[in-house]
Amino acid sequence: MKLFQVLIVSFLIIVNSISIAFCQDVTLSWDPSPTPEVDGYKVYYKQDNMNFPFDGTGADQGVSPVDVGNVLTTTLTNLNDGVTYFFSVTAYDNDVSSESNYSNIVSNSWLPALVIPAAGATNEPVPVTFQWETAPSDYNVSYTLFYGTDQDEVRAASSIVTLPSLPGNNSFPTGVLLIFAALLLIGINYRAIPQVKVIPQAASFLLVVLLGGILTACSGGGGGDTTTTDRAASTTPETAPQSVLYSINKGSSDYHQAYDLTTSTTYYWKVVATDTLDPNLTYESEVRQLILPINNGHRVKLQVWPQTLLG
Repeated sequence: MKLFQVLIVSFLIIVNSISIAFCQDVTLSWDPSPTPEVDGYKVYYKQDNMNFPFDGTGADQGVSPVDVGNVLTTTLTNLNDGVTYFFSVTAYDNDVSSESNYSNIVSNSWLPALVIPAAGATNEPVPVTFQWETAPSDYNVSYTLFYGTDQDEVRAASSIVTLPSLPGNNSFPTGVLLIFAALLLIGINYRAIPQVKVIPQAASFLLVVLLGGILTACSGGGGGDTTTTDRAASTTPETAPQSVLYSINKGSSDYHQAYDLTTSTTYYWKVVATDTLDPNLTYESEVRQLILPINNGHRVKLQVWPQTLLG
């Protein structure tokens, strides 16, 4: 049984024609697999969503998957007009058990294509730069980047969650402002009514309450920021490592630099474009895998200090 080294590198719709009978023909082409002695390719398709399995029906060539033989292009005909379809390809040899994984996913409508890191990248330095293609000029969308350690969580993610601030994004603590405000009010009242001796005790009590609340809040977690990252732990058993899911609202930007990734960890990522006029209209990219190495490409710089020779 042969082992497939790398899956299909690129996969592109080159023709999308509409027939008189209100059906569409979609022509697909892909790069050859670098694995030698490939015997053929299978085209998988599905309508309306990109969730596996790709079990589409309706094409003249048959239900998904369609075995197209050892070619690098094919056309699926008589697909329903006005319907969004998703496509992927696998390579195989004569041993039925040695079929490759799916290629990247494309659609007959626009999707945010991922640019970098490449699928299965294993040597990305931190910060990792995520980049994707922007929408055509007639689309008005904003982008949300999702990445995390659980493939299913990333694949299912579709909404933006509350986002805590990144290190270095130092906002002034609300509790400190409250303390300053309380001290200011107490000082003013105390000067205005010096004969009232209960105010210092009240001030002490108020400060104790405020400080207790601040300490409790600090031990419970960080603050929020709608432009940065969210980290959500999945509900896994205590003995198993927790997964994390990050969500970043990027607006119209087409890239993001992530400083919060852990070395020697596998991440999955995708981009969802949301129509700014219709939030229910979204365009979702494929999900890619990213593996960070142990040393993450960092090099240790040694500095030699002059030595003092003792006579």
